[in-house]
Amino acid sequence: MKKLFFLGILIPLFYLPATAQNNTLFDDSRLSSVHITINPDTLAWIIANVLSDHYFMARFVFDDTVHRDTLENIGFRLRGNTSRYALKKSFKISFNEYVSGRKYQGVKKINLNAEHNDPTMIREKLFYDTWNKAGMVKRRSAFVRLYINEVYYGLYTNLEEMDKVWLGQEYPDNNGNLYKCNYPADLVYLGDDQKTYKDLESNDVMGGRVYELQTNETDDDYTRLVTLIKALDAPADSLFAINIEKILNTGHFLKALALDVASGNADDYSFNRTNYYLYDSPADGRFDYLAYDTDNSFGCEYFGIDWGNRDCLNWINRDISLPLAQKMLAVPSFFAQYKQYLDTIANTLILPDSVFPHIDAMKQLIQKAAEEDTFRCLDYDYTIADFNNGFIMTIPGHTPYGVKPFLETRHNSLLKQLHPDGIQNSVLPAGELRIFPNPAQASINVVFNERSSSFVEGRIVDCYGKTIREIAPFMINNGNFSLRADELSPGLYLLILRSGKKNYQVKFVRSSDR
Repeated sequence: MKKLFFLGILIPLFYLPATAQNNTLFDDSRLSSVHITINPDTLAWIIANVLSDHYFMARFVFDDTVHRDTLENIGFRLRGNTSRYALKKSFKISFNEYVSGRKYQGVKKINLNAEHNDPTMIREKLFYDTWNKAGMVKRRSAFVRLYINEVYYGLYTNLEEMDKVWLGQEYPDNNGNLYKCNYPADLVYLGDDQKTYKDLESNDVMGGRVYELQTNETDDDYTRLVTLIKALDAPADSLFAINIEKILNTGHFLKALALDVASGNADDYSFNRTNYYLYDSPADGRFDYLAYDTDNSFGCEYFGIDWGNRDCLNWINRDISLPLAQKMLAVPSFFAQYKQYLDTIANTLILPDSVFPHIDAMKQLIQKAAEEDTFRCLDYDYTIADFNNGFIMTIPGHTPYGVKPFLETRHNSLLKQLHPDGIQNSVLPAGELRIFPNPAQASINVVFNERSSSFVEGRIVDCYGKTIREIAPFMINNGNFSLRADELSPGLYLLILRSGKKNYQVKFVRSSDR
């Protein structure tokens, strides 16, 4: 092993790295550049030894098009699973590997994902952008150009590391256990002995534990994870619903599942039992479900299944045991909440009129960098025509949908599956009024098809028929207005409105704050 260290680039350890004065590492409105300088023999060894997770010393330069920061003595290695065998490699950068405790722009590590299997190279970022817009735990990402020893290695997605630093930014308490769940992490109960779960070996290329603890490794305590898995083993009845709420943020999971289903992300828990994290949050004593590695979404395909038209009400892989998804959706109240999430996502987040301008802006930002990226052609012979066409049409291989056609197909199929009679259950009369988001947290947006100015009045009623809030008459213009929902307790409500001679009744859910 000594040879590994001799290959490292020789940089004086007394060098004081530049301190960034900016916060542009994940600014996705610009196309920044990352420059890595590393001993050429070391780089060759990294490329040849694809399963190594050893960090090698290198110089890091970040150019955000306005400022340029230099950090010496950073750690540099390959990242990923099967993608390690791709010709366009993905990389991980550790700012504190050789300088203890160091952060750059508030983070200790970043991931540079090659997106080698996506001709458009936007799908992973589009998923996380959609995830963020849905009000989930924030995942920061941005496109960057990558240069290694001044050779252009192509366009990459710069993705924030999910570690204790990230937990501290997104949660009130970052001292809980974070588990990375690798294939085949099915959450099937195997008894109370936590060693049984620790000894499960992943079938992934990199091996290791199926349930891989990322924080508090010294304690190596799986007690709470076993408790969650055991709770999922109970019959899906009313008692199950009560008990699982105590240990799992059920709303967060149901929304995450709805996002996977709406985006066609089948390389997830609910179909392929992989690619998710579980965080045991000390703040509320419950686990959060967190998706990752989402590049096989929005029209990518490896299973011989049409994800654009797959039934959202029968999405889960029934050939294997997946208790987290199967048991949750077997509870009527959870199933109803899942459908409400899907309805809202279909009508807002993947609505073509809403998302296409964002896709166009991403394409415009990365166009030149993609044209100059010769590494992108190495794995699937993607041409620049494939890059351009991948947004609007099939590319032979594993992208039977262009990104935009997939969104159009998925949007339409979701609404047909959720409302087979053509009437949206949350809207009466049909087509004259729409509300979103549903479930809601801070506020509800109400949209009338009628664009004329008119007076509206009404009330909000809880599930027991009690009037919770009176809505005094007020004038609306262009058919749109918002109502506060943050003062309501979590639960099911009925919004009753009257405008002129028309009456409307709309069900909505006030979800928990997360």
